[in-house]
Amino acid sequence: MLRVKGSLLGMLAAVGVLASGSASAADPSTTAAAAPAKAKTTAAAKPKAAKAGTADEVAILDTSKGRMVLEFWDKEAPKTVANFKSLARSGFYNGTGFHRIMKNFMIQGGDPKSKNPKASDLGTGGSGRPVPDEFNSHPHVKGVISMASSGPNTAESQFFIVHGNASFLDGKYTAFGHVIKGMDVIDAIANVPVGPNPTMRGEPSKPLEWVTLKTVTIVPRSVAMGTKVSEAAKANAAAKAAKAESAPAKQPESASAPASDKAAHEAHEAAEHAAEAHEHAAEAAKADSSK
Repeated sequence: MLRVKGSLLGMLAAVGVLASGSASAADPSTTAAAAPAKAKTTAAAKPKAAKAGTADEVAILDTSKGRMVLEFWDKEAPKTVANFKSLARSGFYNGTGFHRIMKNFMIQGGDPKSKNPKASDLGTGGSGRPVPDEFNSHPHVKGVISMASSGPNTAESQFFIVHGNASFLDGKYTAFGHVIKGMDVIDAIANVPVGPNPTMRGEPSKPLEWVTLKTVTIVPRSVAMGTKVSEAAKANAAAKAAKAESAPAKQPESASAPASDKAAHEAHEAAEHAAEAHEHAAEAAKADSSK
């Protein structure tokens, strides 16, 4: 397993590997940290292939710390992107976790063995379906997602998302996309407490608070970014508008009320005056008859 040392001397001497398998990542702040790497183990069962989608698709990563949306670099890493989409569509990543976390460097996931957080060999699993390296000019800066590997053309399912500047990985790992929504989620994951990682020679990268990758869903960009209105919603809105236009105009409830109330009040007063006049007349008549 190749390792990347954090110091300039270490980077020149041995470029580390962010590997899937017994994956390891080097902390740039140290002098002997390993890069994201994958250990060589028995291949896992191959996930079912999924149909290819459109180029304007993104991935929604729902984690126990929140949601991230990834944009793919299809042109620069077509085979890597196709592999990731296929695994995602098959449900391969659902229920896995981030088994290796190094603040200010990267968070690593994609190991099927991480569906059991207590597994003793976390970081050593893969899909059993390697894809060729597709190194490109995209720099490893915060938010970039790249493939972990244990050597040339050994990337399978494990990936890492960069949390800090990791330019020493440029041209050595296949960057195939970046986070376009949910950068705060990367921060939240990177800041979970960690302890010594036994599969990484004791480096401080084993999460003490487990973060689950609940689901990875491939959808059109408009859906992920909340800009698409469903046909049902459009039809419902149109129906409401049509109903409002066809309904007779409703008169304001208070339009005739003041006049009606005034007339009723005047009629009531007139009746009272008439009653009083009648009573006075009756009393006068009674007085005259008694004389």
